[in-house]
Amino acid sequence: MKFAAFQKQFADLPIVSVVEIEKAFPGFDRNALTRWQEAGFVEKIRNSLYRFSGKPLSGDAELFFIANRIYAPSYVSLQSALSWHGLIPEGVFTVTSVATLKTQYFSTPVGNFAYRKIKPALFFGYHLESFGAFRFKIADPAKALLDLLYLFPNLDSEGHFHELRLNFQELDEKFDTTIFKQYLSAFQSKALETRAKDFLKFLSKP
Repeated sequence: MKFAAFQKQFADLPIVSVVEIEKAFPGFDRNALTRWQEAGFVEKIRNSLYRFSGKPLSGDAELFFIANRIYAPSYVSLQSALSWHGLIPEGVFTVTSVATLKTQYFSTPVGNFAYRKIKPALFFGYHLESFGAFRFKIADPAKALLDLLYLFPNLDSEGHFHELRLNFQELDEKFDTTIFKQYLSAFQSKALETRAKDFLKFLSKP
C-alpha cells in the first residue's frame, strides 16, 4: 500500500487507529506503519494510535480529543477542564483527565496526558464539546471542581482554595451551586462533603 493513499484517506483525522485503517483497507500490512514511522511520515501516539508527523495541532480541543482516545473510558477534567471553562487563569501543560481504569501518565509526541482513577459510579458530570467534525468529553464546571476536591484531599482550607487562583467572574456565570450539591451527593463521602462545604463558604465570601 502506498502512503499517498493512506494520507488521502485519513488526512483530516487528528488521530487514527489501526482498527480504522484495517476497516478502510482490508488486508493492510501493519509493517507499513513501522516503515512510515522510520521515514518520518507518521508518529506513534500510543499503542495502535498514530498521527501524521509535523501536522500542526489546532489547539486544546484537539489535544482533548486525543486524550479521550488514548485512554478510555475517560473525560477531560481537573485543571484542564477548569482552564477550558475559564475558571483558572492559565493553560495547563499536561492534559488532565479522569478515567475508570487505573491512574496513568503518558508522554507522547504531541504532549503529556495524566489520568486519575475514579469509581465507575462517579463517571458522570461531563458533556460533549464540538470542534469541527469531532467531539470530546469534558467535565462540567461543577464536576471538574468536585473531581479536584475528591482526588486531592489536601485541598481542605481557605489558603489552598486561594492557591487555585479561581476566576470569580467566570464562576458567577458558569458555576451552578445546585448542580454541585447534586453531584456531591453521589460521591457518598463525608470527608468530601466537609471539604465541599468549606469550599462553598470560601466562594460566598465577599
